[in-house]
Amino acid sequence: MERVGIDVLGPFPRSDKGNRFILTAMDYFTKWPEACCLPDQEAETVVDALVEGMFSRLRVPEAIHTDQGRNFESKVFAAKCEELGSHKTRTTPLHPQSDGLVERFNHTLAEQLAIVADKHQRDWDTHVSLLLMAYRSAAQDSTACSPADAGQGDTYTGRDGNGETPRGAQGPPRVGLCEEVAGPSAHNFARNKLLSAGQRQKRNYDVHTRGRHFQVGELVWVYNPQRKKGRCPKVDSDWVGPCEILERLGEVVYRVQLPPRGRKVALHRDRLAPYRGAARLETPTGETEKTTVSAPVSLRPSNRPVMHSVAENPTTGAASSIPPDACGSPGVTSTSPTMSVRPQRAR
Repeated sequence: MERVGIDVLGPFPRSDKGNRFILTAMDYFTKWPEACCLPDQEAETVVDALVEGMFSRLRVPEAIHTDQGRNFESKVFAAKCEELGSHKTRTTPLHPQSDGLVERFNHTLAEQLAIVADKHQRDWDTHVSLLLMAYRSAAQDSTACSPADAGQGDTYTGRDGNGETPRGAQGPPRVGLCEEVAGPSAHNFARNKLLSAGQRQKRNYDVHTRGRHFQVGELVWVYNPQRKKGRCPKVDSDWVGPCEILERLGEVVYRVQLPPRGRKVALHRDRLAPYRGAARLETPTGETEKTTVSAPVSLRPSNRPVMHSVAENPTTGAASSIPPDACGSPGVTSTSPTMSVRPQRAR
């Protein structure tokens, strides 16, 4: 195992065994899943379950990929990764697509648990092992073989009391993988399928992708939904700005400084939108300086994220659409009529 994604699924209703969470892990190459039921999601509990339930049976991965949960960002988890020699990586905030493999498995596991669990919902943890067996024997679309084929060169089969395979329990067919392909050959077969599947998925994703790259020093909106006491989230803006681009860390990741002179965070491009209008930036002395911000020339209308604003005509009372460039921004002054502009998230 080179890279393993890890996440925690739950909370579920407390089972008869006292469990409320499921620790899920999946190998990025073979798609081999692991799941362990836990009474809580504390860092110590998660570390013990990983070492005893997965790493001791299989092997220690070279890299561990998680979200920014407190249990994964704790000193206990970091110390264990350093002890085992695994490189720890994490997703950007509010972007679960960065760990989409495990998130997709969590969705599938939760759907299957809802089917097999009893009405009292206290026996869900007794079905996890059978669901894992079914998932491991199912052919994956990206590798064209099951995780058992890619990881162990074998496929699960059901057996009755006489040692024969009963009707309807032969398991899923081996899609594109013949019987003689096993061991190193299965790895090569899965690797070639993964390369072609990755190219196909990127091509399909880029068709619907909007947005553009940002330059260092450019001002942007940041999608940052927050729940505040005494404020209704339905009418509260989820966008914060203006924020300044400090550095481009990768193809789609930027380091952004939140206002006013706030903390610096690494964010995915999906959470950013171009900022237009007059901005009020705080100087180091605490004074407010008015700066006019205009869209760069390279920002073509076809590449702009969709930004809509609706105003009420004082004469007719009808709602009319106001162009984004003619609107002001929330919390800032503008020479145009003051309107609340909320950009939509660009994929």
